[in-house]
Amino acid sequence: MAADLYIHILEGVTEDNIKRFEGNTIGSKYFGTPCTDEEWDVIDRKLAKTPAVWVGEVSWLKAALLDDNDTYIPAPVMAVSEAIGEDFPVIDDELIGKVQDALAEPNQTGYKVNDPKEVLAFLTKHKGKKCFTIAW
Repeated sequence: MAADLYIHILEGVTEDNIKRFEGNTIGSKYFGTPCTDEEWDVIDRKLAKTPAVWVGEVSWLKAALLDDNDTYIPAPVMAVSEAIGEDFPVIDDELIGKVQDALAEPNQTGYKVNDPKEVLAFLTKHKGKKCFTIAW
């Protein structure tokens, strides 16, 4: 089962909203602080309205279950996820450079990765704003 990693801009949602939303996500540092179904629905609706760009496909679950990151996690997707992390960084030249380097890594999987130009244009457009990733 594949997911899609997106970079979102922190607009119309709060850091606390995202932390609560990720409370059900195994592997997140916020895991274990899940929100109620009603909270999740409200945050999900807010997230749908935030500016976002698709990074690429990934199967975190298959990688974990089969202990095989190389087959199920494209290197660019992993590197973008690690570059942004879970601390809501401000988009600046340094972060854009890290994402550019990440997207230049070879994709060793059959999963699709977005055109780096589209991702970098999105980040440049939102320079100075906080961002985060969500795997849908």
